[in-house]
Amino acid sequence: MIKVVHLLLLLFYCSGLHAETTPSPDVYPVITTRKALSKGQSSVIFEDIAILSPQYIELLCNLTDIPKNPPYITGYWAKNGQEVENSEEIVHRKNEQYILKKTFRIEAKDLGNYSCVFRENEAQVTFLLDVPAVKEKRDKPVVSYIGDSVVLECKLKYMPNTWNWYKANNTEKVHINETTNPLRYKIFLNGNQTQLTVLNLSEADSGQYFCSAEFDIKASESHMQLKVLSYMEPLKPFVAIVAEVLVLVTLIGLWEKCSKPKTSKNDTNSEQTSKLTRDESNGVENTSARQRKPEH
Repeated sequence: MIKVVHLLLLLFYCSGLHAETTPSPDVYPVITTRKALSKGQSSVIFEDIAILSPQYIELLCNLTDIPKNPPYITGYWAKNGQEVENSEEIVHRKNEQYILKKTFRIEAKDLGNYSCVFRENEAQVTFLLDVPAVKEKRDKPVVSYIGDSVVLECKLKYMPNTWNWYKANNTEKVHINETTNPLRYKIFLNGNQTQLTVLNLSEADSGQYFCSAEFDIKASESHMQLKVLSYMEPLKPFVAIVAEVLVLVTLIGLWEKCSKPKTSKNDTNSEQTSKLTRDESNGVENTSARQRKPEH
């Protein structure tokens, strides 16, 4: 009896391992995506598909209106631009259309671009399989000031399992936990959006912040840059301008002072001597004129 129980447990354990390594379609539901290529012209069409959890997905391409409508054409599948091995097949015409389809098992490592390609006319459809992208992506930094608070926000179309916030620390990301530091951080969660409030800012709070939407298959991340300034920072351009004006005024004053002709001591004495000589000469002439008697 004990051996039977052990055997049943072993079978149960092995079946559990098999279920983990080879999920059945009941665990990973099949999604069918259709896209039609009309008029048979060479073209490339893109379609985004949001993947929230591991699954099997059936991709289907429908090509119509090919010139001359041959009885069959050749098609194959490619992943990220590389042809999928053993995916080429002959597609027979049915009701004036050609259908190429394939089922893929998609886990985190399998996300990417899947294309159906028809060799005869190079028409193709590319399916972009990835987790939903977070909408808030800022090219410019968020600017705030020392002592203030700032709110960082992320949102997306789909509702994740949960949200997490991180701050970059050199090459690592440090998880932000408001429970352990309630005086510094507040995190608000509301379904498909989240907000991080950083309180009592200091210059050390400057840096890169990440919001992470956690899905069953993979996390979707976005990042933003926070720049914390002192209140003197906005005044720096004004102070620089004032300093430049003061320097300019000083230089102008020095130039005017240096450009004036200088009067030396010798020149002053010479001018005084010349003036005295002229005055004495005038005095002598006036005396002589007074002493000279007029002739009759």
